[in-house]
Amino acid sequence: MALRIAAVLALALALSGSARTATVPLPVLEAIHGRPVGWAPTGPDWFVVYLKGRGGACGFEGATWRMALVSTAPAPPHVAADRRISGAMCGNELAWVQSGRFSDGRHREVAFMLWTTPSIGARAYIYRVGERRFRLLASFGGDRVVLRRGVVRVSFENPGRSPHGEMLDVYRFSGGRYRLIARR
Repeated sequence: MALRIAAVLALALALSGSARTATVPLPVLEAIHGRPVGWAPTGPDWFVVYLKGRGGACGFEGATWRMALVSTAPAPPHVAADRRISGAMCGNELAWVQSGRFSDGRHREVAFMLWTTPSIGARAYIYRVGERRFRLLASFGGDRVVLRRGVVRVSFENPGRSPHGEMLDVYRFSGGRYRLIARR
């Protein structure tokens, strides 16, 4: 058992360049049935993006990307919400995982950015957390996505990678959703 935990920790460290902590938090490790890749605390819980299933030659092919909310109370740590993100494949990379109150400052939210492949691009997702479930609030495709309270900035390496030939899109949260306010 100790060898299995050490192997999972080593794999997680190798894959988690964007995690806030250097080692997988014990509640996350105890609760999920997969390989944690990125995690962030969200209130008393942990938000984790993980891989489930055996990977093929590159470690991803045949696995599934999933996200979970790991609750620490009441003990023992357990998965309070779990959702499939997509199938995994060679070239996938988790860029970052965050938690906060991104939209209007009142709701608990989690976000992550997942690269399909460098040539295909990446997508960032923002979910509201509540009542043991995730609700998709918005998703943004771009090379770099920066979240601030009420504002999302999506930038592109070059105009050819963006849908409309722009280098930057700016979205503001208004009326319950993100609305495009600037395109440069």
